[in-house]
Amino acid sequence: MGFRQIQAPTLRELFVDQVIGMIFSGELKVGDRLPSERELSEQMHISRSMVHTGLEDLERMGFVRMEARRGNYIEDYARHGNFETLMALAKYGGEIDHAIESSLVEARDAIEGGAMLLLGERGTPEDMQQLRAITDGLRAAVDAGEGNAAYARWMRCFDTTIAELSGNRIFPLLMNSLADVSGVLWERCVGFWGAETVIEQELRIIDMLSAGRGRDAALYIENIYHHYCDAHADAGRRTILQTPASGRKRASQLVRRTCFCVMSGSGFRDSRGCCH
Repeated sequence: MGFRQIQAPTLRELFVDQVIGMIFSGELKVGDRLPSERELSEQMHISRSMVHTGLEDLERMGFVRMEARRGNYIEDYARHGNFETLMALAKYGGEIDHAIESSLVEARDAIEGGAMLLLGERGTPEDMQQLRAITDGLRAAVDAGEGNAAYARWMRCFDTTIAELSGNRIFPLLMNSLADVSGVLWERCVGFWGAETVIEQELRIIDMLSAGRGRDAALYIENIYHHYCDAHADAGRRTILQTPASGRKRASQLVRRTCFCVMSGSGFRDSRGCCH
């Protein structure tokens, strides 16, 4: 067994993490003007070049808007973010998990549902055999007691294979783009339903697709996801996912709808952890 060298985060990464944390806490709000790069450098005891490159990272992720000769402002990441924003959202735990999780489930539902509609029309016996082989792999993992992390990998394989077999070249790319950030979601799903139930669900989906009932399969997976989110929703923080939606328009709302905050402390901290 070989161990890899542990690498500490850079000051630039710590700076970026701190600003994102303050945004998520609500301490920094959309439209707020940040202190100048010189002031941030002095407060946080890091170089101005480190501050500048960190701000560029934040701008690329949709958290900051840099305006020449005017200053740097907190951007509405829910409107201007991208998949890097989504990765940053997933990095922070606590209360934001449910909002991220719900939007990820919604996006998966939209992508998988569309893929199932196509696969129901285009699927071949060989395609169905490939899906059954994946479910057999999950069954073998369950029999071996490999644990939820292993079961989740088989779930991911099943979902991404449906996207690939649909014949649509964009669906697999979308699924792959969501894979890293939604890895924990697959594990939570299998923990919620249990591996045996997941196997039953997959076999039922395969039967529907084999019979050319792609629409039924899409509605079935949508109901499964709604049930999962209903069970995890807080009474006062229900998201759009708890309201049945018509059609598949919700995919475009993935980032736009993940706007939330978590309350925490105040003040910029320098590289030594001191507050200002």
